[in-house]
Amino acid sequence: MGENKGLARRRAVVAVQVLVLMVVLLGAAALTIDVGAVINTRADLQRAADAGALAGASVYTTDEMMAVRMDTAGVDGLPGVIVDAVDRSSGFSYVNPSFGTTHTSVAVSDILTGWINANSATENIHTSPDAKDYNAVEVTVRRQMDANESGASNGPVEFLFAKIFGKYRANVKATATAMFDDRFAGVSMNHQGAGFLPFTIHEEAFASELTAGGDQFAWDPGSGTVSNGADSVREIRLYPYPLSGSGYTEGDGNFGVLNIGTGNQGVSAEVTQIQNGVTAEDMEMEIGTSTPTFYDDTGAPTDYDITGSPGLEATLKEALAGVIGQEVGFFLHNNVVLSGSNATYTITQIRYGRVMAVRLVGAPNQRGLFIQPITYAGDDVIISEDAPSSGGLVGRLVIVR
Repeated sequence: MGENKGLARRRAVVAVQVLVLMVVLLGAAALTIDVGAVINTRADLQRAADAGALAGASVYTTDEMMAVRMDTAGVDGLPGVIVDAVDRSSGFSYVNPSFGTTHTSVAVSDILTGWINANSATENIHTSPDAKDYNAVEVTVRRQMDANESGASNGPVEFLFAKIFGKYRANVKATATAMFDDRFAGVSMNHQGAGFLPFTIHEEAFASELTAGGDQFAWDPGSGTVSNGADSVREIRLYPYPLSGSGYTEGDGNFGVLNIGTGNQGVSAEVTQIQNGVTAEDMEMEIGTSTPTFYDDTGAPTDYDITGSPGLEATLKEALAGVIGQEVGFFLHNNVVLSGSNATYTITQIRYGRVMAVRLVGAPNQRGLFIQPITYAGDDVIISEDAPSSGGLVGRLVIVR
């Protein structure tokens, strides 16, 4: 009889222990599953925010933004760029699902455009900078109970086990800021990127053309064609150009053809490089590296001497006509020294553009290889915190926070 009573007591104690353990196990399940759902959701939202921010920041590489930087876009220029940024951000965020949903909406009020200081890890985005300085997009995506503007709440994360403790759901959000980082330091020609033409223009002449050049040709991105007429983006008359800048008269010497890795082999070598681009091997042979960099790790500028051939080659016209519409790189120099039939250029930078037209016959002031400057953000670009801004002309799209 006493044994039965002892057994009953032990069974009662075990039942209590099992009950306590069940509560603990349910709590552990709630912690593991529901907290895990929150963690997974936050990771999904971060992915959506990153995608949206990068997509939004890509507007700063468009021709529309180039016109804004040139101050030729008119009153609708910057507002149009901002609308495009919002559309791109919301579109790319939307196609990224989060835990338990098939998409991730983002509210217009949660997309900020403006300027961010690339040299600061904590400074907030400035939402009303000068028009030409816009470089960043910040995107916040949310899972929450109450919808904010546009109803973009996506709904909260619903709990499974935590409900037994009175916890039914959680609000989760993630924020990302992307920028077009234009601290251009150099380029790796071993990576796929824009082809390089063997041409150079004096850096002062290039700057002058950016601010006061003509707008004779229009680019149609839909058809990929060039036509006569203005499109609000000035052209650079890349070649031929006077010897050293805008203070020189037509015909003052070398017009800007470079012998990159070819020696003075003449027109045939130039034609090959126009058609196929300057190769990494060409650059290595000429300057000792296929990765030209223009600022060292202290921020001091560096340059390269590259030889060139004087004179205007009308025979290049056919080759140049074959690359109209293509995006290409070209070179800037700050000095040229003539030596007999050759010249040596001091190359200080690389810039990019779209080939619009070629005229290599006729009066000197009517001739030219006309390049429409573009903002370039290829994977071959090297950026550095030690390099200054390229003025929005060359850089990389990056997540900064």
